[in-house]
Amino acid sequence: MKKFNKLVVFILLMSMIVGVLVGCGSKDTTPSNDNNKVKVGLIALGFGTQSFNDDVLAGLKSAETELNIEAMPLEVPTVSDVANSLRTLIGQGAELLIVTTSEFKDGMLEVAEEYPDIKFLYLSEALEGYDNIMSILYKEHEASFLAGALAGLMTETNKVGAVLALGESIQYRYQYGYMAGVKSVNPDAEVMTAFTNSYTDVGRGNEAANTMYNRGADFVGTYSGAGNLGVFQAAADAGEGKYAFGAANGQFDRMPDKILASVVKPIDKAIYRIVADYLEGEFDTSSPKQLGLLEEGVTLLYTPNEELLKIIPEDVKDIMDDIFEKVKSGEIVVPGTEEEFKDFNYSYSK
Repeated sequence: MKKFNKLVVFILLMSMIVGVLVGCGSKDTTPSNDNNKVKVGLIALGFGTQSFNDDVLAGLKSAETELNIEAMPLEVPTVSDVANSLRTLIGQGAELLIVTTSEFKDGMLEVAEEYPDIKFLYLSEALEGYDNIMSILYKEHEASFLAGALAGLMTETNKVGAVLALGESIQYRYQYGYMAGVKSVNPDAEVMTAFTNSYTDVGRGNEAANTMYNRGADFVGTYSGAGNLGVFQAAADAGEGKYAFGAANGQFDRMPDKILASVVKPIDKAIYRIVADYLEGEFDTSSPKQLGLLEEGVTLLYTPNEELLKIIPEDVKDIMDDIFEKVKSGEIVVPGTEEEFKDFNYSYSK
C-alpha cells in the first residue's frame, strides 16, 4: 500500500540521541529545588496557537506527567528579556532549559557561558563547540519541498504562495525547499513569498495570504507561527478552489475543508525522549542532530478529511510517493538556502 494513502503520522525516533553523561561539577550558583523533582524550563514568545511552541510544550507536559519532572514554561515578553528569563528559571531550580528559536540564540549563549553545568536544548539550528548545548536541526526543507511539489502539481492558476515568519535559517529552509518543490514539477509556476516578521501576529499572516489569494494563488503554504491561523482564515474567505498547507501538529481541525496537507515535525515525541534520556544521564552535545525524511524527523502529512483528499488525482498521488522516496534516499538533494536554491536545477521525471 502506498505511503500516501496510509496517512500515517510519523513518530520521531530519537533513540539515537545518546552520549555524553551529564556533568557532575558544581554550579557557580546553586539553584533552589524545593520539591526534589528535576525541573525543566521552556521559554517561548507565546503559547496557545497550535504552533511549534505548543508542540514543544505538549512533549514537556507529557514528560511531567509520566516521568515525574516539573515543567516550567515561560512566555518571554521580548527578545531582550531572554537572558534574564533564563536566569530566572535557573534561579528557580531549572537544570535543563529548552530554547525554541534562533531569536533567543544570543541570550542563550550568554547564560550558557555563565552556567556551564546547566544544560540547554536548542531547537532552531546547528550549534557546535558548546559542552552544555545540544542542538537539533530539522530538515524542514525536505518536507516543504513535498508541499511545494504538491502545490505545483495541483495549481490551476499557476500561482502559489508561502507565508513565513522571520528572516532566519529555519524559515529560509522552508521557503527555499517549498520553492524548489514547486519548480521541480512546474518550472513555469509563480511562487509568491512574504514574511510577517512575527511568530505571534495572526493578522499579518491573514493579510499576507489574502494578498496572495487575491493575486491568483490557489495554494498557500505557511510556516509563520500564529500567523498560520490567519492564513487558514484567508483560505476560507477566498472561497472555492483556494487551499492552504499547515504546519506544527497538522492543524487540520482549524480549517478541515481547506488544509490539504501540513509540513510537520513531531517535536513533542523528541522532547519527551530527550528529557527521558537526560534523567538517565544522557545528553549528547558532541554534534548537532540533523533530522529529515530518512530519520522520520519531518514529513508531509495529508488531511484526514477523506472528501478533501479526493481532490488529489491518483496520478499526482503516485508522483508524490515517488518524490518522497527520491528525497528520502538522497537522489533529490533539497536546497535549504538561497545559494543552494540558485544552484538547484532538478526537474522531476518519473
